[in-house]
Amino acid sequence: MERFLKRTTRAALGVALVAFLLAGCAGQETGQSASAPPASESATQTNGSTVEKLLDGEHTLTSTVARAYMGTPAAETDSGFYECVGQGEHFLLCRIDYAARTRTPLCGVEGCAHGDESCPAWRAGWRELAVAGDWLLEGGMEQDGTWSLDAQPLGGGERKNVLSGVQEYTSLIPMAEEEGSLWIAVEGKAARVDPAAGTVEYGAALPEGFQPVGALGGCILHRTSDGDALLNEYYKATGDLTADEQQQQDILNRATATLAAWDPRTGEDTPLAQWAAEEYDLALVWDGKLLRHGAGRSNFEVTDLATGGTTALGENWPAEQTIQTAYVRDGRLMVETVWKPEPDNSDTWKECLFALDLQSGELTEITLRNHGGQGTALARILGENADNFYVVCSTAWEGKPESLMAMVSKADYYAGVDSMEPIRDVF
Repeated sequence: MERFLKRTTRAALGVALVAFLLAGCAGQETGQSASAPPASESATQTNGSTVEKLLDGEHTLTSTVARAYMGTPAAETDSGFYECVGQGEHFLLCRIDYAARTRTPLCGVEGCAHGDESCPAWRAGWRELAVAGDWLLEGGMEQDGTWSLDAQPLGGGERKNVLSGVQEYTSLIPMAEEEGSLWIAVEGKAARVDPAAGTVEYGAALPEGFQPVGALGGCILHRTSDGDALLNEYYKATGDLTADEQQQQDILNRATATLAAWDPRTGEDTPLAQWAAEEYDLALVWDGKLLRHGAGRSNFEVTDLATGGTTALGENWPAEQTIQTAYVRDGRLMVETVWKPEPDNSDTWKECLFALDLQSGELTEITLRNHGGQGTALARILGENADNFYVVCSTAWEGKPESLMAMVSKADYYAGVDSMEPIRDVF
């Protein structure tokens, strides 16, 4: 259980970043005090006609945010996965080949030892990666403290600079994709990076606290909340830490969450749906639909943003589970939870994983576990192709700084059969 407590403590820091996934801020309602804000409306409101206009626009954006663990899209394609691998004092840019089950430096030089700057895959520092069309983008800090962005073909080749001299730290997390280019945030503005042309098109200034959660038509979807405004108006510190935390939670439970569509070119922001934050402990957007789960409920709700129609899925959901995070893989909502049969006895706590089929509504508990380490016990999915998942086979531990990854067939993954084939390093 000690291992579980350590990893859940670390996981909590990451989960806090996924503000839209854990949309509820929901807890047990303790009653409204005299200084508390009025309760928000509990009914979901959607604007279907507005959605139709967005879909008929000139531009079409897509998003992989919902597929990504903790909301951070990985650099992956249907055939492989890209990552920067630490090698002591330097890093190697590597590609995982799903079919061959190998990890190799993105080098291409016969006989290369990959030990110095002469190797095309050698990097002095860690680089953040993303895929745009047929190109691999990599961003990172330079020795002069500025941020730069380079691009090269997915199969390797000549690297070219796309952006340099950026004064602020920039994260290469795609807000959306558009025709082989990526929309990212650069110095407070939306920027469309076209790696093939080697150009950057700047758009509108980002709204404060902007958190992309999907795409629709020519817009980037994001979530806002009036929670901060309510805290500023109603929160009164008492000096009692426990009481103050509960007071903040009670206020946030009465906030209203809004899903809006933001045009990165013009900055126009269009509200699409609203709901009471206390009603849900999970919300994400996938394929034009809003997926949500209400705290303590035995099913999930799927709302079509275009029509406003809502259906229920997963009628047999175990309501005693506490949702930690969720992401979509293989047409299924993968929901990571903690089950606390005895809330005051952490030795009884157990992390679980469920797969909810977004078409049929079938709910499957994933019983496959990884082979140990100091992190999660789940065989967490980080990538996929048509027939297989790229998963965590074992987590890092003292003396082994990185997790071991593997491929496993989707059929075996759902059936709980441990047929994981570890990825082999070829360098």
